[in-house]
Order: sequence, then structure tokens, then C-alpha cells
Amino acid sequence: MLSNLRGGRDRAKSSYLAWVVVLGSVAALTAVLALGLGREEASGVLRVIWAIPIAIAAVQFGFRGGVAGAICALALVIAHEATVAQEPSLAILLATGTAYLAVGGLLGRFVDERRALEATLERHYALSLDLVATANFDGYFEELNPAWEETFGYTAEQLCSRPIVDFIHPDDLEMSLVEARSLTNGTKTVSFRNRCRTADGDYRWLEWNIHPDPDDRKLYGSARDISAQKEAEEAFQKQSEQLEQTIRDRTKALEASRLEVLQRLAIAAEYRDDDTNQHTERVGRTAARIARQLGLSEDDVRLIRRAAPLHDIGKVGIPDAVLLKRGELTDDEYKAMQEHVQIGANILAQGKFPILHLARTIALSHHERWDGSGYPFGLKGEDIPLVGQITAVADVFDALTHARPYRGAWTVEATRDEIERGVGTHFDPRIAETFLSLPESTRS
Repeated sequence: MLSNLRGGRDRAKSSYLAWVVVLGSVAALTAVLALGLGREEASGVLRVIWAIPIAIAAVQFGFRGGVAGAICALALVIAHEATVAQEPSLAILLATGTAYLAVGGLLGRFVDERRALEATLERHYALSLDLVATANFDGYFEELNPAWEETFGYTAEQLCSRPIVDFIHPDDLEMSLVEARSLTNGTKTVSFRNRCRTADGDYRWLEWNIHPDPDDRKLYGSARDISAQKEAEEAFQKQSEQLEQTIRDRTKALEASRLEVLQRLAIAAEYRDDDTNQHTERVGRTAARIARQLGLSEDDVRLIRRAAPLHDIGKVGIPDAVLLKRGELTDDEYKAMQEHVQIGANILAQGKFPILHLARTIALSHHERWDGSGYPFGLKGEDIPLVGQITAVADVFDALTHARPYRGAWTVEATRDEIERGVGTHFDPRIAETFLSLPESTRS
């Protein structure tokens, strides 16, 4: 379409210039006749008038045309001088020739340079891989370079005959309209991305740079097809997400393996003073039931169910002479036994999973007492973590109702009485009452 328009303009220009040449020549002859052919004044006027066709020849044919026009005009001037039997002045002829050559040569060179620049721009315009466009404020394309046809499969006429919004992906339409309105409202330049439909129904990603001309109500822009880049970006993003997921999965598997090792370690420690090795699991189940009865979320209940069995993992570091001693512990032995909470916290430290964080909190706090007389920190009341208070009740109940090497098992009734006596001193009243309200089968 553009080549046809330019061809039409060139033909119109040639026709126009041809008419100018004819009219200029007629005007020159008319002027000469009106002044009286052969008079000296007419010769001067004629020399000036002949500069017009020289300029026209330079504009039409460039430097060569301008020089040729100057030579012809000078020859006609000399012929005219000879016709009227007038001896031409050499100085006047030299001045006239110089003037003619200056007009024809300089104007012709300017025209040649201008045409060369236009040809270069035309080549860039035609061969550019970027999509160059001119649109109006009414939302229609006016001029497009050939890259549009190659990229989208439409002819330029088809693209210019329909509103631009007809080609924009529905998901990008609102954003594109916002950018367009900002241009018509005074924004100097905008850059954005959107998708435009091709002739076969696919969409290509374009990256736009657009500048408005409010006086002419036009938009001048260039767009680059970045579909391949977007595909690469999406592939990279997908690969990154897959890699991140792989890392998360492997981290989760690693933490799960660590948790399993810790659980095995807790069971190994439990074997030393509980030959059934079921104490840790029973504490976990009972703590979960208390948590559920208290109204904690199911996610929290599940975490407590898995973390509470690790409450005494630190016993793995307590000497047998202390852990398995029959009878009352000495003060030093009791202090040594208390070390198991810190040993357990150290074993569970630096875990990345919430379950290990929770297990460490339980290990450190399940021997704290409501009245502040517990260990290792002597925390009191609400300062004691809730999970530690829950596990404390479950631990005491299970420890007392099952036999150990150094004592026999208590009855459920006796254990219940012990817990009731500890309400407000050893145990959080609310948690102890919640536990005691559970059915006996559930507590045990």
C-alpha cells in the first residue's frame, strides 16, 4: 500500500513539475515579447527568467539536471544576444553562467542528497524487522511498514481498514486502552507489551514504544515481536518453578528423614526406662486429644500429635545410673535429670520444619509448672507455651499409669486425683480440667 501511495505521489510530482516547466517557458516568452524582443532590457529580464527552468530541472533531475539546465540556458542567452545583433559582454556572460551553474548545481546537489537520504530511510523502513506504524487518535492505523504483513499475515489495507482494538487479545485490551488514553491525554511516550492476533488466529507478543503528536492527532510508534523472548521467559520461569519445587521436595524429604531419625532416637531413649517403648506415642495421642478439645485447629492438632512424642528425646543423654535408678534421686542426680530438656532442645535445634520448632518448644517447656516452680526457666502461668502445658498433663498421666523399672503403675483414679491436686500449681487449670473431662477410654 505504501509503495503505491509513494508511486502516486512521485507521478503527481513529475506531472506537476512538467506543467511548471511549460508555464515557466510560456511566461518567459510572453515577458520577452511584452518588453519588445531584441531590446537590451528584454535581454536582462530573459537572463533572470531562465533561472526558473534551471531550478526546475535541478529539482526534477538533481545535480546533473541542474548543470545541464544551466548550460542550456546560457547557450540560449548567447543565441538570443546574437539574434538581436548585439555583441555579448564577456563579463556579463561569465557572471550569468556562474549564476546559472550555482543555481543548478547547488540546488541539484541538495536535491540529490535529500533523495539519497529518503532512499536510505525508505530502505530501512521497508527492510526493518521492527513494526513501524502511524495511527490516528480515532484508533486506526494509517501507515505500516512491510514487516506488519510478514509478521501478521494481513495486508496493510486489511490492517488499516479495521479498528486497532480488533486485533488485540481480550486479556490485554483494557491495559492497552489505558495506555492509549494516557497518550491522548498528554503523556509524551509510553512503553508496554500486549498480544495481537495474526491472520491464522494465533497471537504474537509485541513490545511497544509510542509517541503522540497532538497537533496532527497522530500516534507514531514502533513495536518489536518478542514472542520468542516471551516463550523463553515462560520456559525459564517454568523451569525455575520446577527447580524450586524440586528443592522444596528434597528439603521436605531431608527434613522428613531427619524427623524420622529423631523419632527413632526418641524411641531408643524411651526403651531405656519403658520396655514397651509406647510412652512417646501415647503422649502424642493424648496431647492431640487435649488440643482438639481445647478448640485448636486441626492443623495445630496434627502438629502437636507429631511433635509431642519428641518431648523426652533428651533422655538419650542422661546416664543410666540416673535414668534407671530405683528410689529417690539425690540433688545432684535430680539436676542431672533436668538436663534432658536442654539436651533435647539442642538435638531439635535448627530444624526448618514447623514440627521440629514445635518439638523443641515442647522439650524445653513440658517440665515448667503453673506456679513457676518448674524447670529449666521457672516460667509461670501464661508465660509457659500452651503446647508445653498440654504435653505436661499428657506426660504425667501416662508416666504415672504405666510401670517403670523404679516404680509400679498407678491406677487411673489415683492419677486423676494427683492431676486434680496439681491444678493451679503444677498444671494450667483450664488444660487440666479439659483433660479430666475427656472420657476415660480417651484419656488412656
